Amino acid sequence: MLQSFYTAFTGLNADKTWLSVISDNIANVNTVGFKKENAVFEDLLARSLTTFKNGAPVNQEIGGGTFISTTVKDFSQGTFMNTNNPLDLALDGEGFFMVKDETGVTYYTRNGEFRLDANGDLINMLGMKVQGWMLDEQGNLAGAVGAINIPMDMPPKETTEIKFESPSNLDSRVEDATKMENDKAEIGSNFSHIGFDPSEANSYSYINTVTIYDSLGNPHSLSYYFQKVDGNTWRVYSTVDGAIVPIKLKFADNTINDNLYSYIEFQFDDQGKLITDSLKAGYQVSYKYDTDITKSAGEFDVSGLTAAIGSLHIKKIQKNNDEFLVNFHDSGVVRTITVDVGGTTETHYIGNILDSNGNIVGEIDYTSGKITFDDASIEKITLDYVEPVSSGATLTGTVDNPVKCPITTSYDTMTSPDVNNKNTIDISSFWNDLKQVASDFIFYAQQDGNSKGDIMSVAVSEDGTIRATYTNGKVKDIARLAVATFKDKEMLVRKGNWLYVPNVQTFTPVIMPGGVISKVRSGMLEMSNVDIASEFINLITAQRAYQANARVITTDDQILQETMNIKR
Repeated sequence: MLQSFYTAFTGLNADKTWLSVISDNIANVNTVGFKKENAVFEDLLARSLTTFKNGAPVNQEIGGGTFISTTVKDFSQGTFMNTNNPLDLALDGEGFFMVKDETGVTYYTRNGEFRLDANGDLINMLGMKVQGWMLDEQGNLAGAVGAINIPMDMPPKETTEIKFESPSNLDSRVEDATKMENDKAEIGSNFSHIGFDPSEANSYSYINTVTIYDSLGNPHSLSYYFQKVDGNTWRVYSTVDGAIVPIKLKFADNTINDNLYSYIEFQFDDQGKLITDSLKAGYQVSYKYDTDITKSAGEFDVSGLTAAIGSLHIKKIQKNNDEFLVNFHDSGVVRTITVDVGGTTETHYIGNILDSNGNIVGEIDYTSGKITFDDASIEKITLDYVEPVSSGATLTGTVDNPVKCPITTSYDTMTSPDVNNKNTIDISSFWNDLKQVASDFIFYAQQDGNSKGDIMSVAVSEDGTIRATYTNGKVKDIARLAVATFKDKEMLVRKGNWLYVPNVQTFTPVIMPGGVISKVRSGMLEMSNVDIASEFINLITAQRAYQANARVITTDDQILQETMNIKR
């Protein structure tokens, strides 16, 4: 009879444990990422006896009660709560976020309450670092899974590549550019015109400008002038901050022609598509660097230079023995004046020297080769310029990603640039997307440089890509979240604080980028999957079961009392 006491007592213990499981589930109804536990009851056997009657087995099995052998986690999806915080993340589907503590132990969690610390590391609310892959400049996964760091600022980057992309179009309906009166003619003794003047609208058909950046992040204006020569033939000239810059060609085998040219020329077929083997580079030039000229008799004599009109760029001036960085350039505008020299009339061609804001700071006489400044205290100038080498020289061939335009970055440093390692801008895919149809001019280009920028915001896409937006207007893919899953999730052990670890540390999870087995929901958190109504039903059931087992013990006690009363 005493056995029934202990049988009922096992029921009390099991129901008490079940109540603990239920109460834990209810207590965590508001815990982000919590997965409820289900109690598993297992029966006990006190004795089992098998006999045979008439050859048939007869079993006598007396149960010894019950106990909770294990709890099973319910990893079903919880509902999402909208927080509008972009770093609050939820997994829509399988898997776990990975976080690592300072000792190097990796934990797994469904709680996506993340934030950035002072160093830009993505961490959870316990300070553990969220794991993922950092991305390279092309947006590819770089290296192994590790901590995710979001740069708080973006350093300046010098422009090295410009891509002309669809829907760029040259209007086939425009008339051929009108040749200037002095085109291809000698102006003075050492200055020749190369068939293009940025100040003469009739010398080109269309212009557009791209902002580019030097190594310090200073912006400069790179302008492209499209000149329709005739029919389906076009030329492209370029200037940086108003100063003409030459062009370098890169061929299909990735070899670079070291010669510099004044323009590139190309043709379209009758379908408006580029004829790739029609590409030419015209008028070979030489880029001269850091030429120092000292004032004499109130003027600067540049008659010894063989320079193209509009190509002089003054980078530095000296006043009162002090040097100043400047950004002055020859405007390329040519006007004619008549000069009386000892009773003889001479015709001179005059241009203006402009600062970076377009203000006139001086004047250049192309005929005599003299520069005068409004500021008479300027004693010395340092300039670079484009020098014509061979008029009409062309280079014909198939060009792939062809155009490189050297630019000067020495506005921002007193150190002279290395002529043999001059910075260049690569206009790749220029030809692939350019077309000529009867439609308005469309100019669309991307460049890879930028000024310094400070972080403004962070966003996370469905595939776990973390993007940062900076004050310089750049949006950069920084990292991609790692998502881990397990073949048997019951191998995971709760460690508290929403964290799990495998019960065998050598057990390797399957790790993949976000978006593969589950989507990452930004601005949302996954709530607990505890169903209060279901837990209340279990609570009532556990309570009644406990009462029933208590009644069994009471009944056993009463029976024993009756037994004791047999003998009086």
